[in-house]
Amino acid sequence: MKRIAAALLLAACSEPVEPPPEDKRDAWTAQDGVLVDERGRQRVLRGLNARVEGVFDVTFDDGRTALERIPPFGEDDCRFIAEELGMNHLRLPVNWSAIEPERGNYQSDYVDHILDLAQACDAHGVATLIDLHQDAYSKHIGEDGAPLWAIVPPPTELLEGPLTDLEQRRTSGQVMDAFDSFFNDREGVQQAYADMAAWLAGRIAGKPGIIGLELMNEPVNIIFEQRLDEFHERVGSAVRKSAPELTLFFEPNSLRNLTDTADVRTPIPFEDAVYSPHIYVDVFEDGWASSDVGAIEKSVGNAIEEANQHHAALYVGEFGHGPDEHGLDYVRACLDIFDANAISSAWWVYEEWSQGSWGLYDIGPDGESRGGLRENVADVLARPFPSAIAGKLKTFSYDASTRTLTISIQDAIEGVPHEIAIPLRVYPDGIVATCDGAEVEATVEAGRAEVSCVGSEIVISAVPR
Repeated sequence: MKRIAAALLLAACSEPVEPPPEDKRDAWTAQDGVLVDERGRQRVLRGLNARVEGVFDVTFDDGRTALERIPPFGEDDCRFIAEELGMNHLRLPVNWSAIEPERGNYQSDYVDHILDLAQACDAHGVATLIDLHQDAYSKHIGEDGAPLWAIVPPPTELLEGPLTDLEQRRTSGQVMDAFDSFFNDREGVQQAYADMAAWLAGRIAGKPGIIGLELMNEPVNIIFEQRLDEFHERVGSAVRKSAPELTLFFEPNSLRNLTDTADVRTPIPFEDAVYSPHIYVDVFEDGWASSDVGAIEKSVGNAIEEANQHHAALYVGEFGHGPDEHGLDYVRACLDIFDANAISSAWWVYEEWSQGSWGLYDIGPDGESRGGLRENVADVLARPFPSAIAGKLKTFSYDASTRTLTISIQDAIEGVPHEIAIPLRVYPDGIVATCDGAEVEATVEAGRAEVSCVGSEIVISAVPR
């Protein structure tokens, strides 16, 4: 994410196969611009980001005040998002500072915790993308990301919480100097990052629920943009050497959050890759005061073209707005556009007790615990979609007023069922499924439905009350 100041801008189809062994059931790949699972089904990810206590590293061990309080998140949360919201995906931000607090000293216990969470979510059909996350380079000078030893030149001032000066941190001289050093590999700091990413990839590849590794959240590179291409090649090559079958997710320059477009100078030099821009059209400039849906459509259209130039699948790793009605209008507009273009996405953010206090929950009266569910937010996010289509997914749309999902497909694979996300919040009494107008049986369980259809249109509607 997130609130990168405007000042920064200025200064698939295949034949059915036998199910894979249990430990390989999440072997998704990016093929021909779409995500495909081990059964040849085109997958759509719909989920959210969650900064998780014990994973998102914003605390210090030298007496400094933590930057912010991070909420807990566990299996019950994954059950809720799978069953009540119908989502199938968690983008999980992790931090270099927690993986390698001392140079060359990788923390296996930290990664074990990540893998336990991914496995717990996998039990509910929620697939996890591991996101190497940074904001303002490092918790020691900004918000999160790099360990202290990886700040080059060494910081002139160590910072602490609370994050009352976040915008100033993100454009500070020492943050900009650290990014410049990183992308120019001064003192081998970028190579150290590549080594860390390769070690992490080796630990997570093939583990239950893990579908990929994102190389860096919102990279900041203002002057020498080709350095970002070089970064992707260096780090991606290291990851591929360690984990050849792990899907790579990669982002454009973070300035795209403001410009809504990114130049593709050198296409990503890897197969099985996913282009992962964020969509925050005017959100951090003026709160999307214009309410211009066309501007979102333009940004998404640019992202589609950028992904095509990279020969990569497209996935929106972050989009979102505040929890008021204006913000929810933005989220609705994004989801409608993602549906029309069959784009995977992850909403920001599950729960937040600081900064903008976005998320699904109010803050508890003590300011450090979960309050009540924001029903209006849950109602917007609870939305059916085609999670896995045995054939080519052309488009889909959802009419919230009638609770009707319409899915257009072609070249359906006979003998392989489609999987449809059917949130209990939307369909508490069950569904009616049709294939080319004829009612068909749907096997329903825990926010999912399996439907067999070799036709061209599937319609899901609510059981009449």
